[in-house]
Amino acid sequence: MDGFQAIFCPLIPLGAGPDGLSLRALRPLPDIETLLLHCRGIEVGRLSLPAGLQQDEVSCIPVTRLPRVPLPAELRVSTARDGRDLTRPWRLDSAAAALTLLGPPEIRIEDLRLDHGVLRGTAREPRNGLLEPVLYARINGSGARMVGTEPPIGLPEGGCAFRFALPIHPADLTESGLSVTLLLVGQEAPVGSFAWARQEAGPAERRLVELEGRLRQLEEETAAAQQGLQAAMERRLALQQERIDAFIAAASTLLFDRLAGAPASGEDALRSLLADSGAVAAGDPLLDRLARRVELPLDSGLFGAGWHREEVYPHGAFRWMGPRSLLLNPVGDRDLVAVTLEISALYRAAAPAITAALDEAAAEVAVTPCGPDGFVLRLAPPGGPRPVRLLRLDSQTGGCPAEEGESGDRRLLAAAVSRIVFEYAG
Repeated sequence: MDGFQAIFCPLIPLGAGPDGLSLRALRPLPDIETLLLHCRGIEVGRLSLPAGLQQDEVSCIPVTRLPRVPLPAELRVSTARDGRDLTRPWRLDSAAAALTLLGPPEIRIEDLRLDHGVLRGTAREPRNGLLEPVLYARINGSGARMVGTEPPIGLPEGGCAFRFALPIHPADLTESGLSVTLLLVGQEAPVGSFAWARQEAGPAERRLVELEGRLRQLEEETAAAQQGLQAAMERRLALQQERIDAFIAAASTLLFDRLAGAPASGEDALRSLLADSGAVAAGDPLLDRLARRVELPLDSGLFGAGWHREEVYPHGAFRWMGPRSLLLNPVGDRDLVAVTLEISALYRAAAPAITAALDEAAAEVAVTPCGPDGFVLRLAPPGGPRPVRLLRLDSQTGGCPAEEGESGDRRLLAAAVSRIVFEYAG
C-alpha cells in the first residue's frame, strides 16, 4: 500500500487477539454493510454491519480459519474480495501469530495404525493452516519420545494436515501389552492414543521369545569380542607409531649432523639434499620455499574445495575456479606480500567480480586487464605483509553450463585461472 492510500484509509488496525482483528473507524462509514478479512485472496473472516460504522467506533472481525501460505503473510480488509484495502495490511510474521488469533490447535488423528513396527497416522487441523506441529509420545505411561512428522500440507477449506510416524521398539512391549499417548508440545491434553493388549502366548510365541534371548546374547558376545579386537589394534598402532617416531628422530639426527659439518655451505647442502630426494610425496613439483616469488603449479595438491581438475590444451593450461574456492599458501609461515592470479577466461561475465579473504581478514583486491579477454587479479593482506595459511575466493559471477542448456557439463564455473604466483617479503 503506497503513502497516498495509507493517508485516506478509513480504518486503522488496533491489534489482533482471540476475538479477531480490531479496527477503529477514522470517519463515518454508513454505506459499509460487510467487512471481509482475507489472506492471499482466501476469506478468513467476515463481519456484518447493518448500521455501518460511526467515527471512532471500534469493530472486531473474527478469524475463523487461516490457509497454509508462506510466511510472512498479510491479512487485508475490504468490502469485497477484489475491492480496495480499507486499512493497511496486518502482518503475520510467524506461526505463533496464528495461535494468538485462533487459540490452541484442535488436532484430529485419523487412520492411526501399527504397521510393521511403526505407529503411523494422519493428523488434521481444520482451522490453523500455519501450524508447525511438534509431537511427542508417552510409551506405557512413562518416558517421552519424539514423533517424526512430515511438513504440513494445506487443505482446500483452510487448515492443514500432516502425516506422522513413531517407531515401536521391542522393549516397549510389556507383559500387559502396549500403550501409546500422542501429545502436542504446548498442550497438556493428548491428541490421540493407541493401545494393544498382549494375547496369551502360545508355543510359537514362547519359542520366539527364546530365540530373541539367544540373539541378544550373541549380540552382546559379538560386541565384547569387537571391543577386544579394537583395543588390541590400538595397542599395535601405538607401538608402531613409537617405532616410527624413533626412526624419524634417528634420521633427523643423522641429517643435522651432516649439515652441521659445513656451516658456511649449510643452505647449499640442504638444497642439494632436497634435490637428491626427488619429487615430494604429494606429487607436486618441488617448490623453492626460500624464493621471494613462488609459482604454484596447476596440478598442485594445494588447490582445495571449489577447484576443478587442470585442463591442458595446445594454447596453454588452466584450471576452472568455482563460485567459492579454497587455496593453501605453499609457505604459510613466511610474510605474504601479495598473490597474483592470471585469469584467461570468465564464464558469462565481462569482468571478474571476486572477493578474497586471507585467513579471516578481507584482502585488498586489484583487477588489471591483460590481453583481449584476460585479467590479472592481485590480492594483498590488509595492513602489510603477514603470514597467511588459507585463501578463500568468492566469485559473484558464474554458472552451470548444463543448467543453462549450453552443454552436459554440470560443473559450477566462474573463472579459468592459468597462473598463480605468491610473493613473499625478505
